[in-house]
Amino acid sequence: MAFIGQISDVFPSQISDPKNYYEGTDLPNRIICSNVIVFERLTWKSLQQQHVANRMHHRYVLMRVLKSSGIVSVDGQNYQLDVGDALLVTPYQFHHYIEIESDPLRWLFITFELEQGQPALADLSYRRLQPDLQTHQLWGEVANLWSSEQGASRVELIPTLDRLLARLHVTTLRLPQQELEGATTGHGWIAQVESLIKRSVREGWTFEEVAQRAGFSERHLRERFERQMGLSLRAYRSQYQFQTAISLMRDAKCSLADVAELSGFNSQPVFTRFIRRMAGRTPRELCRQVREGRYEQSTELS
Repeated sequence: MAFIGQISDVFPSQISDPKNYYEGTDLPNRIICSNVIVFERLTWKSLQQQHVANRMHHRYVLMRVLKSSGIVSVDGQNYQLDVGDALLVTPYQFHHYIEIESDPLRWLFITFELEQGQPALADLSYRRLQPDLQTHQLWGEVANLWSSEQGASRVELIPTLDRLLARLHVTTLRLPQQELEGATTGHGWIAQVESLIKRSVREGWTFEEVAQRAGFSERHLRERFERQMGLSLRAYRSQYQFQTAISLMRDAKCSLADVAELSGFNSQPVFTRFIRRMAGRTPRELCRQVREGRYEQSTELS
């Protein structure tokens, strides 16, 4: 092999003996991923419409901007992502995309489930991530391994993603505190309207009442919201109600009547029709699948 003559160049000049041959380095809660999917979005329309069709996500979503900056709203907080920036969205976080700079765009997505390592990934949520050179190289490795048609390469995919997430965790926690947050202060009216829509679920407000509290006419709010967000007020509220219902169903102590009421439905038949429309099954069927960890939408990616 050609590299044999220089093989020692990659090793330290000396490796000292361990103090104890039975106690080594260990990470009992290290990041371990499973069921990984990698894909990209190339237009604003496909990005937003795919998200709307998915309604909500039950997996981790790691996204990175490769071309055309934009804003991702996560639970009402807006994050400006420039080219090179990344963002981690955890399961059940309500997110959507606004003000994408221009088409064509290129946003890379890695979605996955987590076997262990939740605390480490919790440290990465609600933050704009700015990968360093080593992290950037790991991103490229994950994308190339996914694109490879060789089965052997796919075997390396998940361990490489584990390394990428671990590297993001380490580099992010090294940043000064003022650089960790990343939420933008602009687009205040969007955050206000999102908050009012969520309150409307609890309070039973109409969209006219939401508009009045936001200082708009209902027509103007509907038009401005859909133009800015890429989805209607009704679609946004339906997604939020569905997310709320799914989250509540995970709690075995919460009855379906409680789920319906806390999701903004005073009528069980109306709630049943809503769940059938959103999930294609009855509330009881959906609840059972959620609690057994079997609920997946076939289109669920981002």
